[in-house]
Amino acid sequence: MIYIPFEENTRGIGGPSTFMRNLRQYLDKVEYSFIEDKNNYKKASSIFFPISHNKKVLNYFKNNNLPIIQRLDGVYYPSKHGIKYRYYNREIKLDYLKYTDFVVFQSKYSKIECFTILGEIDSDKFRIIYNGTDKTVFYPVIKDFDENKIVFTATGSFRSRDMIEPAVLALDKINEKYNIEFRIVGPIINSYIRKFTDRRYIKCLGSMNKEEIARELQTTDIFIFCQLNPPCPNSVIEAVSCGLPVVGFDTGAMKEILFFAPELLAYVSDEVFSQYRDFDHRRLQEKIEFCIDNFSRIRKLFFDNSNLYNNDETCKQYVEVFDMFK
Repeated sequence: MIYIPFEENTRGIGGPSTFMRNLRQYLDKVEYSFIEDKNNYKKASSIFFPISHNKKVLNYFKNNNLPIIQRLDGVYYPSKHGIKYRYYNREIKLDYLKYTDFVVFQSKYSKIECFTILGEIDSDKFRIIYNGTDKTVFYPVIKDFDENKIVFTATGSFRSRDMIEPAVLALDKINEKYNIEFRIVGPIINSYIRKFTDRRYIKCLGSMNKEEIARELQTTDIFIFCQLNPPCPNSVIEAVSCGLPVVGFDTGAMKEILFFAPELLAYVSDEVFSQYRDFDHRRLQEKIEFCIDNFSRIRKLFFDNSNLYNNDETCKQYVEVFDMFK
């Protein structure tokens, strides 16, 4: 039986917590047996954890030759985190190179990112599994498109300027041509961002549960996503599941996820790690206008691909990994 430390990895907000909650719900639904109690990990025959874990626990599994499975998304890198990136990555890298027997990456980009910063591992020691959504909650709803009132939405935990500033600067120009509304769903953690939310066309709606987020997306025309080097953003996958056109920057795993609509992604750079100075809001504005001008065709394209990224399929693939080490 596998030990999965859900208790310490489902708190809070963010991608890893969201994934672990989804996995827990799936395993309960399919009645897949696992050990969760941290006091009983020695009864397990393998361990699965996201990012990094307690070395005392990992030493037990390593010393007893029991399989250790790690899930990785993004890592710290020099252009964003400066010279401290090695320090920030130290525990992740130690687990990755010393302890882990098998790694699950969220995307091809996630793999490249980790290979670049942490080092490469053999092809038989990893698998790429994309995130998924609950299709009973996130699904497409037909909404009439009216250029007299265009609704944009962004969701997430807004931690840094790249997540809001370029979108607002682009929408300031769009607002000169169209009557628009921009809904920001989720906590704004960085106070610097707040000065960009004082426009009359912006509504800050705060944190919501997944059902509330889905309802917002289903009443939206265009989703805007801005983030440097995202490994596999849940926000984008939720929007795709709702058949909602997504406009953003060609950075991180965005072109992987939106492989069917690359024309909606603004060019950034050819580097593995994009930098914020390369986020040109004018390019983003062009993509937004392109989406407006071709809305019927693009909306159909996203409706046709809304079946992608099913959480049940995602979790099924994780179970297949777990079963490899039974």
